[in-house]
Amino acid sequence: MGTIRPQELLKQWELEKIPVQMATGHILQNLVKIQQAIDAINLTLYNLRADVDSLIAHTGIKPNPKGKKKPPKQS
Repeated sequence: MGTIRPQELLKQWELEKIPVQMATGHILQNLVKIQQAIDAINLTLYNLRADVDSLIAHTGIKPNPKGKKKPPKQS
C-alpha cells in the first residue's frame, strides 16, 4: 500500500475513514519523504554554489561577500 498524500489523509481523517494507527503511519511516511527531498535539495544547492564558486575563480569575477553555507549532515 502506498502513502496517502497529506490532503487526502486529512480528508479521510475528517471523515473518520481511517484509524489513528494508519494515519500515524502515513504521516511518518510523508515526513520521511519530505526530509529526503529537503536533504536532496540542500545537497543540490551546495553543489550549485560550488559550481558558481568555480566559475567565479575561473573568470576572475569578484565573489559575493555573503559567503557559503555547508551542506546539512545526511541522516
